[in-house]
Amino acid sequence: MSWSSIAEECETKDVYCATEQELVAIETFLNRKLPKDYRWFMKSYGMRSFEDERVHLKLSGISLSFLSAFLAADSALVVTQMYSDDGEDRRIPDESLIIADSISGDFLVMDLCDERFGFIYFLSNLKPWGAFEDSDYLVLIAESLTDLLLKIVENDSAEEPDFNIPDEMTR
Repeated sequence: MSWSSIAEECETKDVYCATEQELVAIETFLNRKLPKDYRWFMKSYGMRSFEDERVHLKLSGISLSFLSAFLAADSALVVTQMYSDDGEDRRIPDESLIIADSISGDFLVMDLCDERFGFIYFLSNLKPWGAFEDSDYLVLIAESLTDLLLKIVENDSAEEPDFNIPDEMTR
C-alpha cells in the first residue's frame, strides 16, 4: 500500500498517528475495545493519505473512490459522537465507530458489537435517521480493517485490471 510521505521539515509521525490516549478515549466513549488491527494501523499509519490507485475499486458494489484517508483517531471520535447522539443527526448504529467519511457525507463504519466485531460497512448519506435498521442501508465491505486493506491490495477483478498486482510483485 502506498501512503503519502511525511514532510520531515514541518511534520512528524505524531501528526498522523494516534496516541494510546486517543484510542482509549474512543474505547471509553463506546464502552467497547477496538480491534487490534485498527489500533495497530492507527498507531503506525493513522490518517495519512493514500497514494495508491488500487483504493479506487468497488467492493460489494460500492466505489471506494472517496476513500482518500482514514479519519485521525481524534476526528473519528468527534464524528462518531456527533452522529451517535440521540437527536436528529443520529445516523449510525450503537457500538459503531466512523473510520472514514466523504465530502458528501458517506461513511465507512466499523461495527464493534460482539456478533460483528470489526466488520466494516459503507453507510450512505441518502437515508434519513433510523434507516440503519434497514439491511440495505449498511453494505458490508469487509470483515476487518485487515480484510479491507487486503481486498484493496489483492483485488483481481477483471472489471478493474489496473488495480491488479503484477505477478512478479506477489510472494
